[in-house]
Amino acid sequence: MSDTPLGWVMALAIAIQFLSCDSTDLNRDKETLAIEQKVDSLLSLMTLEEKVGQLNHLKANYSTDIYKQNAHLPGIIKEGLVGALSPRSDIAGLIALQKIAVDSSRLRIPLFYAQDIVHGYRTIFPIPLGQACSWDMQAIEKAERVAAVETSAAGISLTFAPVFDITRDARWGRAMEAAGEDPYLTSQIAKARIRGFQGNDLSQPNTVIACAKHYVGYGAVEAGMEYNVVDMSERYLRQIHLPPFKAAVEEGMGSIMNSFNTIGGVPATSDPLILNQILKTEWAFDGFTISDAHSIDELVQHGVAVDFKEAAYRAFTAGSDTDLWGQVYSAHLPELVREGKIREAEVNESVRRVLRYKYKLGLFDDPYRYLNQKRFEEQIFTEDNRKAALDIATKSIVLLKNKEQLLPISKTKYKRIALIGNLGDSRARKDLMGNWSPFGRHEDIITVNQGLEKLLGPDQSLTHVMGCEHWGECTNTTMKEAEQLAKNSDLLILPLGEQGWDSGECSSRTDITLPGNQEELITRLGRTGKPIILLVFAGRAQVLTDIVDKVDAIMYCWQPGTMAGEAIANLVYGRNVPSAKLTVTLPYRVGQAPIYYAKLNTSRPRQGPDDKRWGVNKWSDAPNEPLFPFGYGLSYTTFEYSDMKIDKSSITFEDTLNISVTVTNKGNYDASEIIQLYLRDKVATVSRPIKELVGFDRVFIKTGESKKVMFQLTIDDLKYWDQNMAFEVEDGEFEVFVGKNSSDLLKDSFKLVDYRPSY
Repeated sequence: MSDTPLGWVMALAIAIQFLSCDSTDLNRDKETLAIEQKVDSLLSLMTLEEKVGQLNHLKANYSTDIYKQNAHLPGIIKEGLVGALSPRSDIAGLIALQKIAVDSSRLRIPLFYAQDIVHGYRTIFPIPLGQACSWDMQAIEKAERVAAVETSAAGISLTFAPVFDITRDARWGRAMEAAGEDPYLTSQIAKARIRGFQGNDLSQPNTVIACAKHYVGYGAVEAGMEYNVVDMSERYLRQIHLPPFKAAVEEGMGSIMNSFNTIGGVPATSDPLILNQILKTEWAFDGFTISDAHSIDELVQHGVAVDFKEAAYRAFTAGSDTDLWGQVYSAHLPELVREGKIREAEVNESVRRVLRYKYKLGLFDDPYRYLNQKRFEEQIFTEDNRKAALDIATKSIVLLKNKEQLLPISKTKYKRIALIGNLGDSRARKDLMGNWSPFGRHEDIITVNQGLEKLLGPDQSLTHVMGCEHWGECTNTTMKEAEQLAKNSDLLILPLGEQGWDSGECSSRTDITLPGNQEELITRLGRTGKPIILLVFAGRAQVLTDIVDKVDAIMYCWQPGTMAGEAIANLVYGRNVPSAKLTVTLPYRVGQAPIYYAKLNTSRPRQGPDDKRWGVNKWSDAPNEPLFPFGYGLSYTTFEYSDMKIDKSSITFEDTLNISVTVTNKGNYDASEIIQLYLRDKVATVSRPIKELVGFDRVFIKTGESKKVMFQLTIDDLKYWDQNMAFEVEDGEFEVFVGKNSSDLLKDSFKLVDYRPSY
């Protein structure tokens, strides 16, 4: 057994749990105990340098970089000085490197292979922000299951995903990787994504270890600027930004990646509060932490370490287990141990975390289990995988406007259709797939043009012109060509918006209107008087204020992935009915950013949109309200909400509050509706949001049918981080809301009684 006290404690705890557990859990607990014993046995054989090697995560197939890493990759693998690689190689290349690790190194410890699989491997799903708008946990879990199957078939055993940043500022480019602005919804999505990647048994060969990122607060960078600072209270951190990560830990997530940002001046990579105290102590996380790329050596750039040696000390003692690409630990941890500044027992604990998951994956039993060319050929980009991508792409596209029910389009009324926009037939890999799709292939994409052509009626024609050049730059020549086509057409469909590189890492923007002069193109086409359907492609919430009245219908398509064109065409022609709802607020002006629905009331709240008094909380040059609120999304049918009821006017801490509402499909299409439940704590020890999402249900309702939808609340749903930083709640009045979005809601109230914690 290792000399690490934590090792003894964990083994004892597992043994006690084993003796007291139900028979259904015996096999799993027995396996866990066996893994811990194997890890401790292996640790006892390792040199200090070999232990640090397990914390060393490198790129592969690069000869040198600015840190001169990987110059002698096969040699250092043979010496046992590498624990994981981020490769860009075929399976044969990965087998060759793994063979060195397990056949030529002293202790034969297999390598992890890791990559950023953010929204699919070869079959590319909508960007995560788009997926979230489906509010469909089964579809999201299925997307990650497909991603795990393809990723594992490609030899990868660890994915640098999912992303659980709460993002309320659309200027931030990496909003496309996240699920939106709400911690409750993101927490539900976190659980679904972890289940999808890891399944219920990591030893199965079609699972991968999930790595939640970016821990934590990265979505709140100042001005939405990439890699910028974050400054927030611990209460806000715990209330808003930590819950999705906690949910992921509870779901069994295997690893977590530190974010680049500072929080209150302390870089996340060297912050003992979030790493050691919250993650490892409070949450009892048994996985391993991974620095973001070079974030340990970049502590020098942050100005909190004088050199790489001090950076290694600060990161490691704060709780950063592994060093991604920097080789700072390899260079300095052994020296720090020998100097007595870091105990070898602490190194053992970090190494234990890594080895634990290599055993859980079954890599010690079969180091090549993920490296099978036949499996790769059979499981990549299958028909079933494409069907899953089509399903969630269809459920992710948000209908924002549909004047006079223009959509779905009539095949008899509109004969000549003009498709105007450079995204209409784009095969640039990132344009329709979005950023972070490195293994997607441009030839796999179904374009908008292809999708529409497939569904044209016998008397319909479709003609496509660019209208704009790349990056949304529309010349007078291209706009005139578009205008001429528009005049000779019955209907205009405009696939416009962001190119693939307009969002993602290093793509923060101060202007979040449509890039280039696409708005001018829309204005000129609007003057033709022809009905216009605008398809907005984006990786963030964009400002559409100046064009919303110039078009008849708007579909917010995000970047829908491989099956983009088919999903869009199915919605345009009514083969599917839109059901998606926004998970981010669409601002009226960029100056409102950051903007979100769950705001505090303030000391001088405005009393509605018509309140023009001086001295209230308002903009002087724009409305307070967004253009489109959180939770908003239209359908081709109409849903009516009625008969909202709560079963108690007051509850105690032991009670469950039952809430019901009747939802009726009053239109002509069978469709799904996302019913949303919000809560407000009217008086507390700290100011609380005017409403917070606490539940939702995606319900399919046939035309003419009514369904009674039920929700339940317990005291745990009412708790928050109070003035004394206790997760508690006090007696008092609460308002509860049910409706179709965060602005269109029915309301009732209840009281919590006989419950007041002592302070």
